[in-house]
Amino acid sequence: MDHVFENLLILMAVIWSMAVLLRRIGLPTIMGELLMGVILGPAVMGWIDTNEVIETLAQMGIFFLMLHTGVETKPREFYAATKSSLGVAIVGAIVPFSVSMGVALAYSLDTGPAIFVGLTMTATAVVITLKILRDLGLHNTRMARVITASCVIDDVLTLILFSVALGMVNGGAQDPVQLVWIGAKTVFFFAIVIFVGSRIYPLFKYPFKDRQGKGFTFVLVLALAFGLFAEFIGLHIILGAYLAGLFFDEAVASPALIQKVEDRLYGISYSFLGPIFFISLGFHMTFDALKGPGILFVIALTVACAVGQIISAGGMARRLKFSWGESVGVGIGMCGRAEMAFILASLGLSLGAIDATTFSVLIITTFLLNIFTIVGLKACAVHLKRRGPAPSEAPPIEEWP
Repeated sequence: MDHVFENLLILMAVIWSMAVLLRRIGLPTIMGELLMGVILGPAVMGWIDTNEVIETLAQMGIFFLMLHTGVETKPREFYAATKSSLGVAIVGAIVPFSVSMGVALAYSLDTGPAIFVGLTMTATAVVITLKILRDLGLHNTRMARVITASCVIDDVLTLILFSVALGMVNGGAQDPVQLVWIGAKTVFFFAIVIFVGSRIYPLFKYPFKDRQGKGFTFVLVLALAFGLFAEFIGLHIILGAYLAGLFFDEAVASPALIQKVEDRLYGISYSFLGPIFFISLGFHMTFDALKGPGILFVIALTVACAVGQIISAGGMARRLKFSWGESVGVGIGMCGRAEMAFILASLGLSLGAIDATTFSVLIITTFLLNIFTIVGLKACAVHLKRRGPAPSEAPPIEEWP
């Protein structure tokens, strides 16, 4: 047991150090946590070996990351997004998924692993992208609003497709009837959860009328219930966690209580369990991904995903009468990959859908895409500020009815 706490001490010291260092230089802390996982793990120094306790904490990190993402994403943002950004989101998801899967197939991966590669490269990084946009002073622009809305839609689509892919991994890949059954279960799950979220949640208004309500416990109970229900019908617990948080909004609780729940979830997700999950990903990485054809796989996947995202999302933004600079900014802004991508890659590895080398390729590609997003958005910010402010077309999403 002492060994477990020694490992935990090292992990928490690393988490705190990375947060202080990387925030000072303006980089996402997730990137540092992944890098330190590689350095401290078996691939380099071997100071920490993965064990049952760390793996359990990492799995809890996945759960709380998805729950926090759900609470932070308001349903009205999603509804408003479908009005103005549906084309950007759908085309901006289909193209990266297709080209990423195509690259994986070209590098001799089977269909199942190639699908997980495509899904991982479709999941967006709305939290990191929004932080970058805020740091650059672009968070209240129409470009930022479209990026945010499209990322919300893409993440929901990715979760749905992940449910289908999970069913295929569990034995339904060759049976069309089974695929239809998987799709039916997914639709049934979302229908039940949406009904509970929109009709049953509001019945609990009274206990949540002020900041003293036990909102955190309520959300946690619902997340576990939805998650276990998802697993019962053959889906994954992260779906329940995400959707349970999604419907905990101002229709149910007071703004002060929602903020309190968000703060607690943020602390658990990004100061404790989430960083342990990100560091633990590094324990599974192998440098075999950078040997021989592996490095070409990384380069091809990075370029294909970035170019496909810019052309697809940026092209659709251009059709919405955005300027060329704004359109490119929308495409670059949707290139970021973070929590959702890491979660899907990790689940693909644990399910045996991808091997350690493919997993490492995905993590390295995600690193490169995040660096590209940071540099690209900074360049866009310089260009847009020189060109002058864009005409305002709509209020911020959070003000939309």
